[in-house]
Amino acid sequence: MDLTNIKINSFILGTRYEYLGKLVNSLLFLITLLLFVLAIQDLGFLLNKTGEAHLNNPFYRILFLLTGIFYLIRSIFFTNHLLNRKVFITNFILGLFLVITYFLRFLISYGLIADQFFYELSGFEVLAILLFILEFSRLKLDFAARLVNPAQLFMISFAVIILLGGMFLMMPLATTFPITFVDAIFTSTSAVCVTGLTVVDTATRYTPLGQLIVLSLIQIGGIGVMTITSFFGIFFKETSSFREQLLIRDYLNEDSINGILKTLMKVVLITFAIEIAGAAFIFYSLQPTGLGSVGDNLRFAVFHSISAFCNAGFSNLTDNLYDVRIRENYSLHYSVANLIVLGGLGFPVLLNIYNYMKAQTIWLSEYIKHRKPYVHRVGMITFNSKLVITSTFILLVFGTLSFYLFEADYTQLGMNLDGKLSMSYFQSVTPRTAGFNNFNMDALAKPSILIMIFLMWVGASPVSTGGGVKTSTFAIAILNMVRIVRGKNHIEIHQYEIHEYSINKAFAIIILSVFIILTGVFAIFLIDGKYGLLKIVFECFSAFGTVGLSLNLTPLLSDGSKLILIFLMYLGRMGCITLLLSLSRTATGPTLYRYPKENLIIT
Repeated sequence: MDLTNIKINSFILGTRYEYLGKLVNSLLFLITLLLFVLAIQDLGFLLNKTGEAHLNNPFYRILFLLTGIFYLIRSIFFTNHLLNRKVFITNFILGLFLVITYFLRFLISYGLIADQFFYELSGFEVLAILLFILEFSRLKLDFAARLVNPAQLFMISFAVIILLGGMFLMMPLATTFPITFVDAIFTSTSAVCVTGLTVVDTATRYTPLGQLIVLSLIQIGGIGVMTITSFFGIFFKETSSFREQLLIRDYLNEDSINGILKTLMKVVLITFAIEIAGAAFIFYSLQPTGLGSVGDNLRFAVFHSISAFCNAGFSNLTDNLYDVRIRENYSLHYSVANLIVLGGLGFPVLLNIYNYMKAQTIWLSEYIKHRKPYVHRVGMITFNSKLVITSTFILLVFGTLSFYLFEADYTQLGMNLDGKLSMSYFQSVTPRTAGFNNFNMDALAKPSILIMIFLMWVGASPVSTGGGVKTSTFAIAILNMVRIVRGKNHIEIHQYEIHEYSINKAFAIIILSVFIILTGVFAIFLIDGKYGLLKIVFECFSAFGTVGLSLNLTPLLSDGSKLILIFLMYLGRMGCITLLLSLSRTATGPTLYRYPKENLIIT
C-alpha cells in the first residue's frame, strides 16, 4: 500500500513538474513575441511620439531581464543536463548573458555595428528579433503534421512568410514613399521564392531597412523556412519527436532519419560558409573600380553574395550588374556567376561533395603521418551528384557557346575576347533561375531570347535554391528518348538503372509545368495583350522558373497580371511534385489488384 502511494505521489509530482516546464516555455514565447512586436514597431513605425525607441524604455528592459531569468530556470530545472548537455549550455549561457547585460547596460552600443552595414539598429531590437526566432523554433510540428501532409506544410510556411514579408515592406520606414499592397506582396513573393522580378526599384524605392527585409526574405526562401527553424531548434529544444524528424527528412529529401540533425546543420553551415567566401571574393573584385566607400562595397558584396547563392537576382543597384561602374568588371561577374552555379547544384550535391572532400582530407592526413595507401571507396560520389553535375556542365557549355555565337553583333558588339567569354558565361548561368543581368535586355537577339526561355524552364537542380523543372528532370527526359531509340525497356546509364517512379515523376513535372505556364501566358495575354506575346511568354517562364529576368515588362503590367505572376512564382518555387502531393490524400496501402494492360496507338 505504501509502495502504491509512493508511485501515485511520484506521478503527481512528475505531472506538476512537466506542467511547470510547459508554463515556463509558454511565458518565454509570449514575452519574446511581445518584444518582437515592439522591435518591429521601433524599426518600421517609430510610434513613440518622443522619437525614443520602445525597447530603450526601462520597462521593456525588465522584459529582457525576465527572459534571461526564465532561460536560466529552464536550463537548470527543466533540462536533462546529461542527455541534453548542448541544450542546457546554450540556454544557460543565453540566460546568463541577458541577466548580466541588463545590469551592465552596454547593449545600446551595439548599434554602431549595425550602422556600419544596413540600418541603425540598437542591440535591443536585434536581440528581440533573435529571441523570438529561437522560441518560435522550439514549437513542435506534431500538431501541424497531424492536420496537413509535409507538402502542404511546406507550401503553407512559404505563404505565411510571403504575407508577413509583404506587411513588413509596407512599413513607413521600409520605403522612401508608400507602395501598394500588390507591389509589396509581389516583392515579398519574388524575394521568398528567390525570383528577382521587381515592380519597383529596389535601390531607390526601399530604404536600407527595406533592403534588409528583402535580403532576409531571400535568405529564408533560399534555404527554406523549415530548415532555419529546425536548425535553431536543435540548440534550444530538449526533444525532437519521431514525427518531426520524418517531416524534416521529407523536406530535405533524405532516405532515412539517421543523422538528420547533423545533415540539417551541415546545410546551414555550408550555406553561410559559401556566402561569406562569396562576399569576400566580390568585395575583393570591387577594389579596382569600387562603388564609393568601403561601406558601400561591403553592403554590395554581402547583398549580392546572398542574392547570388540563393539564385534570387535582386540587386541594390538600379541597373543591376549593368551599372556603368561594374559592367566591365569581369572578375566580379565570374564571382557572382559561380555563386549562382553553387546554389543551383542543390544541397544533396553540396553535402556529397563536402563528404568526399572530408574523406580525401582525412586520407591525405593519414598518408602524411603513417604513409597509409589510398583505398578507393565505391559510391562516394553518388549517381544523383554525377547526373546533376554532368547536366549542369552540358547546359553551361551549350548556353555559353550559343550566346557567344548569337550575341556577337548585339550585346557583345565591340567587346574583346575576355569580355565576350565573360558575358557568354554569365548569360548562360543567369537564366538558370538567378536573374542578374550585366547586359541590356532590350538589345538581345531573338535566338538568344528563345534559348533563355529554354534555360529558364530547365532551371536549377533538385533541393537547391533555384526553380524550374530541374536538371535531373530534363536529363531523365533526354535519357528516356535515347532509351526508346536504342529499343531498351529501361533507362540504363553508367551501370545504373533509373527507377520507373523517377521517370513517371519527370513526365508529370514536364506536363504540369507546361500547362501552368501556358495558362499564365493565356491569362496575362487576355489582360495585357497589348505588350506582345513574346514578352508575356518570357515573363511567365521567368516567373515560374524563379529567374527574375525581364524584358522590362513587369513594372508595366496591371495588378491582375501581377497577381498571376505572383501565383506563377509561388508554384515555381514550390515545385510541381510538391503541388501534386499537397493535393493527394494519404496512401492507404499497396493496391492488391491489377487490371489488364492495354497498348495504345501513339504514332
